[in-house]
Amino acid sequence: MDHSESDLYTIKTQFYTYQHQKVIDYDLEQFAPESQLSVSIFQIRSTITLGKDASKLIENGRAKFSSEDAGDAASALLAFECLQAWNDLKTFGTDDSTYFDDIITSSTPALSELQAIYTAVYLVKVNKDIDQAIQFLSSYIDAKASNSELEPLLVLVQLYLIKGNFSPALKIFKDFKQFPDSARDSIIYQVLESWVLSIKGESDNINNAYYFYDELLSSDFDDDAEGKFRLLNSLFVLTLQLKHYPEAQELLIQIKSSNHTSTSADFVANQITFDYLTNSGAKVEDFLQELTTLDEEHKLLIDLAEKNKLFDEIVEKYKVTG
Repeated sequence: MDHSESDLYTIKTQFYTYQHQKVIDYDLEQFAPESQLSVSIFQIRSTITLGKDASKLIENGRAKFSSEDAGDAASALLAFECLQAWNDLKTFGTDDSTYFDDIITSSTPALSELQAIYTAVYLVKVNKDIDQAIQFLSSYIDAKASNSELEPLLVLVQLYLIKGNFSPALKIFKDFKQFPDSARDSIIYQVLESWVLSIKGESDNINNAYYFYDELLSSDFDDDAEGKFRLLNSLFVLTLQLKHYPEAQELLIQIKSSNHTSTSADFVANQITFDYLTNSGAKVEDFLQELTTLDEEHKLLIDLAEKNKLFDEIVEKYKVTG
């Protein structure tokens, strides 16, 4: 029996809330033909996100969907080409491929939502240029002016938040509220809302964001350790914002006892904050070394370096010479 449209909605929800193993585990053939391409793309993206080689899935997708109507086949092949480039980059590292660089230097915007998203991520992860990623995505969104392509907005807000530019992030969310009801029913809107509530501060806002992730955690994550790690980390941050330190400690124990294999630089940065708040920073030096190993250009390290430089300049300016 074919899965219904509601099941496709469920897959989207699982994808955008880190439940990637569940997305992968679906049987593609159980979905209605008109939904199978979307499901296939989500399964490939989830596979890559979990650090696995998706080449076989991409190959199968190309073979299966190349016989679609001309327009659909062209869109499918464009999607698989983009996913293959990203998969190769994640699996084998940088090589001679110029796929994303060609898109960046093109005089025309990205041809698809996927191209725009992964090119922006490429700019951040490979070129280490968040500002250019913001500019690239903004240009794509302005050119498309579409209420149906929501993920680029989500990525753009995330980039603004990483930069600490809250005003443009809040403006996007405000504009989002003017979208049709169907768009605001999307899980993307709900995730975006949770981020905005957390940066607005105040207990009610943070609590509402906390409840969103806590409800997601009630799903079965026994076979998805990485997804559970991401959600627990989100709850850990929100608990710190609420200054509920005993609960934060309990979450930290859960995170460390989970079976996740990846180590997030943001998680290490959050532990630095927690150690300062509850342990007088006794373990901060160890965490800083770990963070430097994971991401030497993490915003916390950059901010810390700038503060140390400013302090040194002040000391030099006012030092007493005998």
